[in-house]
Amino acid sequence: MKNIGLTCLLLISICCGLQAKKTVKTPYFTATSTRFLEIEKVTLGKDTTWLEVKIYGMVGDKVMVAPSTVLRASGKDYAYWGCTGLAGGDSWTVIPTSGELSATLKFMPVPEDTESFDYIETPAEGEGWNIYGVRLDGKNPQPDIPERLLNLHLDYSLPLPAPELNCGKAIVKGQLLGYKPEYGVKLNFSNSHWFFYSFLGEPIPIADDGTFRYEADVLMPCGGRLRVGSWELSLFLVPGGELNITLNMPEIFMSQSHLFRNKLKGAAERRVWFEGDYAALNTELLDAGGWMNLSGGEDFFSDICGMTPSAYKKYIFKIYGSYRKRLDEKKGLSQACRTYVKANMDMSLFSCINSFKHNLSYAPLFSGKKGVKRADMTVDSTTYFKEILDLDILHSPYLKYYGFYTDFVRLATSGWLHGRFEVEPIWNDILLGKRASRSLNNQMPLTAEERLTVDSIAAPQLRQVFYDKSRQVEDRLEAVKNKAGYTVVEVDKEIGADSLLQVVTRPYRGKVVLIDMWNTWCGPCIRAMKSLQPLKEELKDIVYLYIADETSPEGKWKLMIPDIHGIHHRITNQQSAALSTLYEYPGIPTYFIVNREGEISYKVTGFPGVEKLREELTQE
Repeated sequence: MKNIGLTCLLLISICCGLQAKKTVKTPYFTATSTRFLEIEKVTLGKDTTWLEVKIYGMVGDKVMVAPSTVLRASGKDYAYWGCTGLAGGDSWTVIPTSGELSATLKFMPVPEDTESFDYIETPAEGEGWNIYGVRLDGKNPQPDIPERLLNLHLDYSLPLPAPELNCGKAIVKGQLLGYKPEYGVKLNFSNSHWFFYSFLGEPIPIADDGTFRYEADVLMPCGGRLRVGSWELSLFLVPGGELNITLNMPEIFMSQSHLFRNKLKGAAERRVWFEGDYAALNTELLDAGGWMNLSGGEDFFSDICGMTPSAYKKYIFKIYGSYRKRLDEKKGLSQACRTYVKANMDMSLFSCINSFKHNLSYAPLFSGKKGVKRADMTVDSTTYFKEILDLDILHSPYLKYYGFYTDFVRLATSGWLHGRFEVEPIWNDILLGKRASRSLNNQMPLTAEERLTVDSIAAPQLRQVFYDKSRQVEDRLEAVKNKAGYTVVEVDKEIGADSLLQVVTRPYRGKVVLIDMWNTWCGPCIRAMKSLQPLKEELKDIVYLYIADETSPEGKWKLMIPDIHGIHHRITNQQSAALSTLYEYPGIPTYFIVNREGEISYKVTGFPGVEKLREELTQE
C-alpha cells in the first residue's frame, strides 16, 4: 500500500509539473488603475494561466471581476475563463470582516516565453481594474534615469520666504518616466488658494512622452498637492517660480501596493527628483510632508469611528506627539523645512480638535462602518480647547502657510475665537473675497453684487485676481455657447421622486430612453460617457437623457454638457437624494432604461459595459 501511495503521489507531481510550466510570485508591474486588486502569483500552465489575486476593500463592499476581463500580451487578448473564491459571472461577492479576499482567476493560456502582460478588465471601454506591465521575467521595470538627476546638488540653506501677499503664477512641470498613453495614468493638482480651493483638484494633461506643464495661480508662497493615481506628493510653491518634477512612475505605483509597499519602504529617493525653485525643500517634504496632516492616515476615520470626544482628543494628541518626535529627531533637516512642517502640523492639530464633531459624525460614512452608535458630543469648551488655544502658531506669521487659513480667519472674526486675536489688515479682504467667490467657485461669472464686494477689497492684487478669474469663466462659457447637439430642459423643483423619472421621459413615449445619472465631479461617469460614444452613434433612435444635481457647479455643468449630446436635466440635491432612496442605488453612475411604454426595464449602478447596454437597449 505504501508503494502504491508513493506511485500515486509521483504521478500527481508529474501531471502538475506538465501543467504548471512557470510560476512568478508577486510580479513587478508598471502602473495600475486600482488599489483594490493585486496579483500575488502568476502560473503559466500548458492549458491555463492562473492568477492568484488579493482583493481589498471596506467590510461589506461588493466586488466582482467582469467576465470581459482579459490578459493582453504582445497585442493579443487571452480570455477570462472563471475563478474560485468569487461568485463569478455577473454576481457580486461581499468583502468579509478581514477587509480582503483571496481568489484564483483562470485565463486562456499565455505563452510561456511571455515577458509581460496587461490585466484589462473591460478592454472595450478602458474602465475597471487594470494593471499594466505585469512582469513575468522577475525584472523590476525601471526606466532610464537622466544622468543629471543622479548628481543633483541642492541648496538646503535657502530661508523660508516670508508669508506675504504676492499674487502670481507658479509653474509646475516635469515628466513621468516609464509613461505610456495607453496606461491611462492621471495627474491632478491642487493648491491652498484662499478663495478658489478645489477639493478634487485640477487635471494636468500629459503628453505622449510623459511630460506635463501646469500654471498654478498662487497668492503667496504656499503648499500644493500633486496626485499620481492614488499617490499624493506635498509641494512648496512660490509666485513667479518654476518647479520641475521627474517621477519614476513604476516605483510610485508599486510603493502604493499592499504587496510591495513594505518591500520598497524608504526608497523615496528613487521615485521623485526636484529641480528649480525650492527644490531642496520639496525634496525634504518627500518624507517630512507626511507629518503635516494629522488626519491623513488611511485608517484615520476607521480608528475614530464611535469614539467619544475625549477619546478622540487623546488619539489626535497621540498622533501629534509621534509626529513631533519624528520631526525633532530628524537629523539634517533644513530650518526652512522644519519651520514649514511644524507650522502645518500645529495648525492640523488645531483643526482636528476644533472639528471634532464633524470628524466623529462623518467617520462611519468615510470608514464604511455601519451600525456604529454615535457618542455624546457634549464637551466643556473651556477645558476641551485649552491646549490648542495655547499654540504659538496662532500668533505667528507662519500661520498663513496653513492651507485652510481662511477658516481660521472666519473663526477669529465671527466664530468662537472672536475677540481673542488682534485683527490683521488682510482679514477684511479675506472675508470680502470669500463673499465674492461663490459664483466663481461654481464656474459662473461674478454677479453685479459680487463685483461691488470685490471693489471693496483694499489690496489691488486681490481685486485683480477676481477680475481675471471672472473673465476666464466668461470666455469659457462664450466658447461653448453656440455648440449644437444637446438640449437643456428645466425640471420643476417641486416634483417628487416618485414621479420625476416619469415626468422627464413622458415626451419620449414610443422610444427607448437611456437615463444616465451623473455629476461633473464623477470621473467614472465621464469615462463611461466616452466609452458609450460609438454606441450612441450606432443606436440613433435611442433617447439619451442625462440627470445631474446641484453638487455639479452650474458653470462647470454648462461648460461640459455641450459635448455630451442628449437631453440634460439638473435637479436639486433633495430630489437627487430622494431618487437614490426610492430606487435603491448607492452611487453614480447609475443607469435606467425606460421602454417604449414608459416602464423601467433595466437599472444598474456602475458602468456595466457597452455590450450589456447594447443588449438591454435593443431588446423588444
